[in-house]
Amino acid sequence: MTEHFTFVDFVRDSKILEYGIAFVFMAAFAVYYRVLHKPAPALVTAAEAVVRRALERVRGFLLPEGLAYHPGHTWAHATTGNLAEVGVDDFAAKLLGRVDEVRLPAVGATVEQGRPAWTVVVGGKAVEMLSPVSGEVVAVNQAAASKLADDPFGSGWLVKVESPSLKANLKNLLSGSLAKVWTEQSVDALFARANMPLGAMAADGGAPVSGMARNIDAEHWDEIAKECFLTNE
Repeated sequence: MTEHFTFVDFVRDSKILEYGIAFVFMAAFAVYYRVLHKPAPALVTAAEAVVRRALERVRGFLLPEGLAYHPGHTWAHATTGNLAEVGVDDFAAKLLGRVDEVRLPAVGATVEQGRPAWTVVVGGKAVEMLSPVSGEVVAVNQAAASKLADDPFGSGWLVKVESPSLKANLKNLLSGSLAKVWTEQSVDALFARANMPLGAMAADGGAPVSGMARNIDAEHWDEIAKECFLTNE
């Protein structure tokens, strides 16, 4: 018996084809949507966000915008309320190089802007550094010694300070174009003292190398560091 292909059969088969095309289109669209709308990356700390936003170099040294700098080569970053994260800048990190120890103040201790707050030990010699803000230490980074040389603005932070006078303290610090000029002057003063061009200390022909003070003048590097950090007596 011969089967007849009716109009109803045509409509039914057409609908199946139509549904199949629609299904394929929807599946392709789902894949495209997933690729286009990837989940947002995890949140980063306040200091890391600043560094990622503006990693600017001045004479080969990192100088992130959004931080406030003390002339003794320390920095402060206001996080929430009266809380500030504090550390040393890239110039200090490169000058000192790998450190043996960082002697941090205890939680609960009071630090004062422009006064010695912690001590960095390199090659058995201790160098004091000045706090950029005044207030009470509420947290310390015990892992700072191993992080300082490579990541002074991130994992190498030193202390967190609760400062009722934070706004006034920040006004006494350097930022923007003033921070850039100050960094340039620091570099010029360092290499003028050693009578040596910056490039001569670079392994790659221009970028400053870690442990510059010892490379410039091994005998007097600690004195150079103290002069740069404004703690030379």
